[in-house]
Amino acid sequence: MIVHLITGVLNSNYTTKFAKFVNQNFEKEAHVFIGITKNLALLDNVSKTGVKTFSVGSVREAKKVFSIFRRAEKIVIHSLFSISDVVWLLLNSRLLSKTVWVLWGGDLYNYWLQEKHSLKELTKEKLKRLVIKQLGGIATFVEGDYNLVREKYKTEARYFYTFYPNPVNFELLDNANSNTQIAHSGLRKVLLGNSATWTNNHFEILSALSRIDDKSFKIICPLSYGDSAYAEEVIKFGYELFGDRFAPLTQFLSSEEYAKVLASVDVAVFNHNRQQGLGNILALLYLGKKVYIRDDITTFEFFDKHGIRVYNTKDILKKPNVDIFEYNEEIGKRNRDVIATEFSEERCIELWRKVFYE
Repeated sequence: MIVHLITGVLNSNYTTKFAKFVNQNFEKEAHVFIGITKNLALLDNVSKTGVKTFSVGSVREAKKVFSIFRRAEKIVIHSLFSISDVVWLLLNSRLLSKTVWVLWGGDLYNYWLQEKHSLKELTKEKLKRLVIKQLGGIATFVEGDYNLVREKYKTEARYFYTFYPNPVNFELLDNANSNTQIAHSGLRKVLLGNSATWTNNHFEILSALSRIDDKSFKIICPLSYGDSAYAEEVIKFGYELFGDRFAPLTQFLSSEEYAKVLASVDVAVFNHNRQQGLGNILALLYLGKKVYIRDDITTFEFFDKHGIRVYNTKDILKKPNVDIFEYNEEIGKRNRDVIATEFSEERCIELWRKVFYE
């Protein structure tokens, strides 16, 4: 039996997609999804995929499901954000040797990128360090993130190379691409960032883009999830610099609608200072788009290792008038071929089988 602990990400599109993926490709009776929450509605989307689900909202319920954890061959914890997750794992430390942490990004980087920390954050980090040192495995498809965990937490946990099924799948992208008109009434489109989080460094990259002499482009800026107050600041700044050439996305879109957005853009620019937005980036590369990310994050090294060509966002920051649209379509075709092979459904199944059974 494989137990999936989904704590802080119960209603994530990735979590629902993953539960459906497990149901369709593995023996669903051998997988149990457990959520630590008093809000049972958060488990609705996962339950609808057909997998077995339990919620833990009280001490009594915790005792009831603890026997499940003890009988499990492996425990897979999807992200490690909240202090309650960390405390629960520490209280059940004898289970850690058979536990694999699926790293999401922020659950590693958020602490290390902040200059100041509250007492709560410092306490959580101290407890987290005790947990991570005892884990049996760490799963992420960017090996540089795993190496950073080993450096920061002195763990000997085994590395599992894997990735989540992308909520914007290849078939969806192909359909969106074939149905999207690339003509934009004279304005080309730049997708900027992936969320309303400060690690996107919106203000820095918006300022750099505003210095480009060529004004024949508009900016599509996804801000539908993250910090709403931060989103408002970005929107205000974007309008000040670009006027009606700035188009914030503030409403959640269906996978179909978002695929159309990605298919419609000409260039995507990400100024993250950590591994982030990989679902968006993979989808864009599959669509053959020109993608900018920073060369000082682990994602850049990962793509270079796999022969996938991405461009350095620092070139936009340093050069006052870089041509961000200049692009050889053959590069886009090669990127698409690599993505289609390396991140196929078949490859995803193969890698998760190793996480579950090795």
